[in-house]
Amino acid sequence: MSSIASSLVKSFYHIFNMSFNENLKEAMFCKNITTIQLAKITGINSGTISNYLKTKGSMPPADKALKLAKALDVSVDFLINGFDSNTSSSIKQKSSFPVAVLKIAQDISNLEKDELSAIKNVVNVFKNHKK
Repeated sequence: MSSIASSLVKSFYHIFNMSFNENLKEAMFCKNITTIQLAKITGINSGTISNYLKTKGSMPPADKALKLAKALDVSVDFLINGFDSNTSSSIKQKSSFPVAVLKIAQDISNLEKDELSAIKNVVNVFKNHKK
């Protein structure tokens, strides 16, 4: 596997294995909202939110996770898993794809032919691995 393909595999692996703190950061980034703003909207102490954002931070209880999800316009499932499982939850992520994947798709649209070929190879590696 080429070094480009190897790097892409690592990137995709990271995206699909994001933790709560990374998903919370991603949702905050996409909403362009700060910790202090999120604290004001949710009524959750900014220090508590900062703790959720730490690499080894804690997971919030269900009621706080719901407040965070509502404020960020994502599902609780997205905050936990990085995906919306399309359950009957009233909070829905706008897409069935993780936000990070949509950003990658946007970046991919600007790549050269050989770079696109490398990405196709990586996708095929993942497809074949699941068989």
